[in-house]
Amino acid sequence: MITKIELKNIVPYVDGLTIDNLHKINYIYGANASGKTTLSHFLEQASDENYKDCTIEWKNGIKVETNVYNRYFRENNFGKSSIPGVFTLGQATKEEKENVDKKIEELEEIKKSGIQKNRSKEELQKNIDETVYEFRENVWKTIFKKYENVFSSAFDGYKASKENFRNKVCYEYAKNQSDVKHIDDLKARADVIFRKSPVVYDKIQPIEYVEIIDVENNDIWSKKIIGKSDVEISKLINRLNISDWVHEGVKHIEKDSQVCPFCQKHTIDEEFRKQIEDFFDDTFVSDTRIVKDLSNKYFQSTNSAILLFETIETKEKQNHETKLNIELFSSNLKTLKALFLSNIELIGAKVKEPSRSIELKCSKELLDTLSNLINFANKDIENHNNLVLNLRKEKEQLKQEIWKYLIEENKGIIQAFVKKENGLQKGIANLEKQRQDLLIKYKSLDSEIKELNKNVTSVQPSVDEINKLLESYGFTNFKIVPTKTDANQYQIQRNNGENAQATLSEGEATFITLLYFLQLIKGGVSPEKVNEKRIVVIDDPISSLDSNVLFVVSSLIKEIIKDIRVGNGNIQQIIVLTHNVYFHKEISNMYMIKDHAEEMNPHYWILRKKNDKTNIIYYEQDNPIKSSYELLWRELRECHTNKNLSCITIQNVMRRILETYFKTLGGYKDDDILNRFEEQQEKEICRSLIYWINDGSHCIPDDLFIEQENDMIEKYMNVFKLIFERLGHRNHYNMMMKIN
Repeated sequence: MITKIELKNIVPYVDGLTIDNLHKINYIYGANASGKTTLSHFLEQASDENYKDCTIEWKNGIKVETNVYNRYFRENNFGKSSIPGVFTLGQATKEEKENVDKKIEELEEIKKSGIQKNRSKEELQKNIDETVYEFRENVWKTIFKKYENVFSSAFDGYKASKENFRNKVCYEYAKNQSDVKHIDDLKARADVIFRKSPVVYDKIQPIEYVEIIDVENNDIWSKKIIGKSDVEISKLINRLNISDWVHEGVKHIEKDSQVCPFCQKHTIDEEFRKQIEDFFDDTFVSDTRIVKDLSNKYFQSTNSAILLFETIETKEKQNHETKLNIELFSSNLKTLKALFLSNIELIGAKVKEPSRSIELKCSKELLDTLSNLINFANKDIENHNNLVLNLRKEKEQLKQEIWKYLIEENKGIIQAFVKKENGLQKGIANLEKQRQDLLIKYKSLDSEIKELNKNVTSVQPSVDEINKLLESYGFTNFKIVPTKTDANQYQIQRNNGENAQATLSEGEATFITLLYFLQLIKGGVSPEKVNEKRIVVIDDPISSLDSNVLFVVSSLIKEIIKDIRVGNGNIQQIIVLTHNVYFHKEISNMYMIKDHAEEMNPHYWILRKKNDKTNIIYYEQDNPIKSSYELLWRELRECHTNKNLSCITIQNVMRRILETYFKTLGGYKDDDILNRFEEQQEKEICRSLIYWINDGSHCIPDDLFIEQENDMIEKYMNVFKLIFERLGHRNHYNMMMKIN
């Protein structure tokens, strides 16, 4: 059953609208364009993207199929050449029906049992929540508040949340195996250990520099790299000491060209080319390649080392607790950078002039010094961290011992809570298992019922019922029949056999659509859906109908409402929306006297639209759509109940009631009423009442008029009641005055 509807961000409910306290029978009145059809369409198509901000709340969280009658229903079902048939149990044998009904009853009992299990589970959960709340408040007061200034550090991480503190108490109760210490010992140690303590520092990353030393010590730097000496041209090159110059010039000799890059004359021949190639042999090429490779390696490794050293320098200068001798470190780093720069310049010269012999400065001493400074600092950091870790260990041990003491001191309330919570949790687990077992049983029985329905259901009973209603209410020129191609499909047919779908009047189409819908909610478009529970929403079913048909439709809908009230059938809830006051009055006038079971009584709402926005007014069980006659009785009841009796008002009310009921409807005259009183005294009192109410209603009081006292009004109220008794209409009086 639907208990609550929320509409938002959809025209005309832009600002939001909530319909709460929905019961089994609900009437919603609203003028045209107030949003009734939007509401009904949402209930049918709640998953539509247009309604993403709208919600439906279900009783016990159980969603039920919703059948909606509105203009969309007619368009979707009667805009086609055929209509889906409605399956019912109409043609089943008595034994088959009884078998299905019996299993449906079993299914309902399982469902009720499952709902009850779920409610019991919710009650247990509520009990757990209350127990947890009480325990949480208790330990917060008796443990945290009592010791927060004494053992504050022991509560770190649990001070901001009562729930976290409760969980910590339960955890320590279950897990803490520490020895129980005396409170004085714990306080004394806490005073020392919980003071502000140093933190653990990260060690400085050592720098690898073996590669730098290896490059600096390589013999290639002192080696003069020149060409082969046994080549004829080598004598001239060596004598002039121009090996590097020639080597550089050879790079500019163009292939297949005889032009000398030096003199720019045609002096290059094959013999000269061969001697040059022989002079700069493989050994020369290999040595120059080694020089270049070592040059690149040295440049990269020294740059990397300097970057790492500078990073350490910057970080430690910002660290006020640094263990590094930063002044000595910076001084040696500055010298190292100058040394590397000098070596790089020498190496660059060697690359350009391979025949040159160079001697690189060794950086090992400076690198060792920097490395040792880092190692010394790391040693101090390690010693510091060991002290911190030991202190941390002692602190953690003290915390454990404090918690153990607190647990032992409050063991009674903790044990009671844990025992109660565990018992309730076991109860919930047991109920959940029972609920799951019922769910399995429910699904199995539901499948069995659906299978039985396939064998005992048919669309023909629905055809017969619709045609019977059409004929009984004067629609004799068409009927509904199964199609020739599919017995499970309907079509509307004239008496001459023609398809009447396209030639029906607006009223005829509306009426037969409604009849089809009323059959649909009793059965289903497939055998499996025949016995499904459902909710019915009816939106303005009397549109385009004649006034006499209004009473027919009202009668059909009232039969559905009666079944809901007594629990017959599979319809659990109905919501009727209408803009027609007469239709509203007709379907709701069966509830002048309310049922003792509140959920069986109808509830009333009115939709009101203002400035393109719709709101809703809830009238509970008080029908806001009343006749003037009812309003007269309501005013009389209120005056009599509240003793707030105005002479002028009550005289007019009494006169109009008597005129409407006895004179206009009953045809009585004043003398007819007076003659029903046999005793002369009673007749005079009645005559006095008639004169009194006519005088108060038709005469203008002068300045000498004195308002009657309350006791006089009470006297005439009794005579008013006596008139209904003497004329045999005491039941009507009781009904209108709400007297049981």
